Amino acid sequence: MTLTAVVTGGSGGIGREVVRELQARSWEVTSLSRREGTDVSDEKDVVRAFRQLKSLDALIHCAQVLIKRPFARMTADVWDRQIDSGLRGAFLCSREAFKLMRRRGGSIVLVSSLSGVFGAEKFPGMSAYVAAKSGLAGLTEALAVEGRERGIRVNAISPGSVDTPMLRTAGVEGPALQPAEVARIIVWLASTESSPLSGANLRMDP
Repeated sequence: MTLTAVVTGGSGGIGREVVRELQARSWEVTSLSRREGTDVSDEKDVVRAFRQLKSLDALIHCAQVLIKRPFARMTADVWDRQIDSGLRGAFLCSREAFKLMRRRGGSIVLVSSLSGVFGAEKFPGMSAYVAAKSGLAGLTEALAVEGRERGIRVNAISPGSVDTPMLRTAGVEGPALQPAEVARIIVWLASTESSPLSGANLRMDP
């Protein structure tokens, strides 16, 4: 039986490596991103995309916008764009995944960040990003509880700096993980190899 997965933010960075890793394991993958014509923060786009699927074994939510802006100069538009891509997108996609997984279960992996881990060092100008990633950490725990009776596992992964175009745009310096390293752990979480783990938030330090 061919396993099926949806990867948001699959056109670049960590998401692209997740798509490659899944395809290397013979998964059938649907990639959702603005570049590929789907805005994961748009409810109509998300519902339309998931309606095209007959079944779903795994959802990996990688999509996130990062716009550095000092908090005193933060606009509602810039704030909303970051919360919408990371947190609203996770809500919309996870809701549709729950519907598709209700018969035989499945796995959801939300890609958070060390920026969303309580007590970890934060960077200036990233308040909206931190809020979005912190929200994903909480959402993971909540969905793990609701998914239990449905056979749906929900986990998060919180890597530190990852060598992606988004990181370079943000100007964050220091050691960084490679996207392929993070992708391998994500795919492990998505697969039955990590069963029965649920509600966990795995921290990955560079």
